[in-house]
Amino acid sequence: MEYWNNPLLTAKVRGYDLDPVVQSFHNGQHCLFWNPASKFDNITTNQKLDDLIKWANEWLEHDGIDAFRSDPRNHYDIANLTKLNMWIEDIRKQGIVKPWLIQDLGDGTFIAGTGDSRLRCLEVMPEVTSVPAFVSTSVERAHLYDSLEPVVNFAQFASLCQAEPEVEFIFRLTDSF
Repeated sequence: MEYWNNPLLTAKVRGYDLDPVVQSFHNGQHCLFWNPASKFDNITTNQKLDDLIKWANEWLEHDGIDAFRSDPRNHYDIANLTKLNMWIEDIRKQGIVKPWLIQDLGDGTFIAGTGDSRLRCLEVMPEVTSVPAFVSTSVERAHLYDSLEPVVNFAQFASLCQAEPEVEFIFRLTDSF
C-alpha cells in the first residue's frame, strides 16, 4: 500500500482504541526513541531553503513580480516561503515547540518524517544546534540508540510532547521501513 493511502489513526491523550505508537512498531520490526536535544545537521532533505529562495528569485527576475505572482504554478511556493518566513520569526520568539520525527533509514541516511519545514527555517538560525525529536529505526539498529529513552506507548509519547488531555494526535503509519 502506498503511504498516502494508509488510514489515519487518531488518538487523544485521554482516550484511544488502538495505541498508535505500538502499531507503528509493525510487530516488533521498528522502535522509537526520545532525544530531547537531537542534532539535525545530518538530516537529508529534498529542498533547502536556499534552493527555494534561489528558484523564486530567478523566476521573479525572469517573469517580473506581476507575472510570477499571477501564475498559479507558483502559488504553493509563494505560500510556502511566506509560511517559512513566519515560522522563522516564531521560532526565534518561542523556540521549537513540537518535537520532530527523525527516521534512521539504516544506511547512514536520516530524513525528517516531520519537521522538514522547520529544518529549512533553521538554515538561517545557526544559534539553534539541536531540537527535541523522536527517532524511528529498525530493531536491528536499536543498539545505536542505547543512550536514548525508548518510547514504548502512546501515553509516554504524549507525555514527552507535554500534551494537554484534550490534544488529539493524528498518525499515518508507513507500510515498511
